[in-house]
Amino acid sequence: MVTVRAAGRRGALAAAAMALLVGCGTASAGPVVHRGEVVPVELGALTADDVADAQTAFGIDLLHAVCAQAAGEDVLLSPTSAASALGLLHPAAGGRTAAEFGQVLHLPEWSPDLVAAIRAHTSALDALRYDGDLDDEDAPDALQVSNRLWTVTGLEPEPRYLDDLATAYDAEVRSLDFAEEPEAATDRINSTIAEDTRGIIEELFDQPLRPTTVAVLTNAVHLRARWAVPFTGTQPADFAAPGGEVSVDMMGGATGAGRDAAGWRSVELPYRDGTLAAVAVLPPEGTDPCAVDTATLDALRSAGPREVGVELPRISLEQSHQLLDVLTAMGLPASGDFSALGRDDLVISQVVQKTFLEVDEEGTEAAAASGVVVEESAGAIPQAVVTFDRPFLLLLTDTATRSPLFAAVVRNPSA
Repeated sequence: MVTVRAAGRRGALAAAAMALLVGCGTASAGPVVHRGEVVPVELGALTADDVADAQTAFGIDLLHAVCAQAAGEDVLLSPTSAASALGLLHPAAGGRTAAEFGQVLHLPEWSPDLVAAIRAHTSALDALRYDGDLDDEDAPDALQVSNRLWTVTGLEPEPRYLDDLATAYDAEVRSLDFAEEPEAATDRINSTIAEDTRGIIEELFDQPLRPTTVAVLTNAVHLRARWAVPFTGTQPADFAAPGGEVSVDMMGGATGAGRDAAGWRSVELPYRDGTLAAVAVLPPEGTDPCAVDTATLDALRSAGPREVGVELPRISLEQSHQLLDVLTAMGLPASGDFSALGRDDLVISQVVQKTFLEVDEEGTEAAAASGVVVEESAGAIPQAVVTFDRPFLLLLTDTATRSPLFAAVVRNPSA
């Protein structure tokens, strides 16, 4: 599902978030909050870059799988958000279940080295967090990432598991009464996600979670950044969508670092502070953007840059994805050994992700939230101009680890 939002939505988001938080404050008592201990760790053979590379490989797999079910449609995913939500469950898995999780996420066996690498990756992204007013002209480009484990009242996960979550993902644990108050528990999760995404993702779960819910693992991502070189002019232009040419609002006047490899072209557009970037990727004529692979992205990243002008359509996308079937087809075990959560009879009942992306002349705002539900088993003057006037891929990333924060396939920006 793709919903086009009118420009100017940003101004109402803070008020909407406050309304959500005030409204939920009287619904029920707040959840019990606790967390494991942050254990001292030292980087070994694995680094934050290895975690980002794993997320990119997982993201390409996920993009291919979702694109196969959405032929001719726009696709907006957050590989980092999905990988993080699943990653919160990874250390709870044992034996073959853990091995299958690692294969899907492109991660090695869970170990202190991996915990240290994920912690370094988490810290690198957390360095971009800003809790002030993002509408302030002096506000920095900002990225907020939040990880949480929500457990049914009375569940006692293994201390080692909670320590790994706190150390690797800076994740807190909140207990909710899913069995007796599933609607209030769902509202609490949704309101927290709304807060974490500054009101953009208002409801991660559209329906109350079932009373058989044992645990929910969530990740939320919010990004807001202004272009280093803003677009200075916008006018109607033709865009070669799969169903024929459509008219779009094409922005111009900006510049970026252009690269070419194997017929693919990319332009990296930095944001104002240099800590975040957008990479627009144009495939060869007649090639679907979903055909991109890690080798192509690596080749583009390694190619020598040159300054180019950029013409890019305004983008406004909002989507919701049910990902469990896609992920199980990729090899994710929906059932198995998740005993570190404190129960033996557990299955993954749903994996949901909601995403939002708005790109205009000033910059970019994006948000995503992912949830994994675990239940009882019974329940300057440029040298050239690159015009993105046909389907293309847009990646949002931080410049330190190159994590795939968002990946959008834009086939029809007028939809």
